[in-house]
Amino acid sequence: MLRISEDQVKETLSMKKAISTIEDAYRDNIAGTFYSGDRIFMPINGKENVGQWLVANTETQPHFGSKFSAVFPGNRSKGLPSVISTISLYSRETGVLEALIDANYLTAIKTGANAGVATKLYAREDAHTLGIIGTGLQAYSQVLAIQEVRKIKKLIVSDIDKKRVKEFISMIEKVKNSDYEIVAAESNDELVQNSDIICTCTTSHKPVFDGKKLKPGTHINAIGSFTSFMQEIDSTTVKRASKIVTEHMSGLWDAAGDILIPLKNGEISKSDVTGTIGEALVGNIKKRESNDEITLNESVGSGVLDIALAIMIYEKEKQ
Repeated sequence: MLRISEDQVKETLSMKKAISTIEDAYRDNIAGTFYSGDRIFMPINGKENVGQWLVANTETQPHFGSKFSAVFPGNRSKGLPSVISTISLYSRETGVLEALIDANYLTAIKTGANAGVATKLYAREDAHTLGIIGTGLQAYSQVLAIQEVRKIKKLIVSDIDKKRVKEFISMIEKVKNSDYEIVAAESNDELVQNSDIICTCTTSHKPVFDGKKLKPGTHINAIGSFTSFMQEIDSTTVKRASKIVTEHMSGLWDAAGDILIPLKNGEISKSDVTGTIGEALVGNIKKRESNDEITLNESVGSGVLDIALAIMIYEKEKQ
């Protein structure tokens, strides 16, 4: 059994390769050769602390796998990561455990790469101002991904912790792929009013901006709402979106509070969700059709994408 550390994952997994791998995994998923099982979700030690398990199998490679992730928001005050993830890979031939992979960085890069694919499909071609709400590892990966698929001229950053904003800006200065401006927002609403692409990367249980402030043509990657009772973006935003996509439809109906709360309140219907990013990638559903559309990628995670990246890393590390 191969043990693969976070440092090894970081050395192996580039954002460009992650985006390519995820696009391939989506195509296999639509073809029916790479598929997920149902997720298991469990509150742990209080309502805010949760664990979930995702599983996936592929018929094109000799592996299947499972991912466990736990979210403990209070860990940040203890100097620990608020999200902890591990992936186990098994042989499709024997069921034997082949690899145990530390997956915090993998998960962040996967989520960023997925947003990169969604942004390629749904953001305006001339979108150049990126707004990031949140300053954790997930926010970092969003910047890495979006700068791969759009020509960024300005990055606006917001967080309730102003010290973290400064640290985040310093970190992005070292990895940006062009000479774009990076500024701190005075407020989330100011960020929203001035951004073409918005990524929300928080563990908030209530909306982090006013959807009435969104300008026409904005694309949103909402990645923080991973339980039925979390609502990182408000119902106004969801209702204004002409196209809503996600990684995995059953996962959306299981875990996306951003969608489930307005659905429960009768503000939207299930038919308002357009479909999956994979369906858009292969042309089964429509991509952006006008420069005025507001589009939303509601990210809930998919075992297919996690296991696809884990297999790619494992194959490289075992050489």
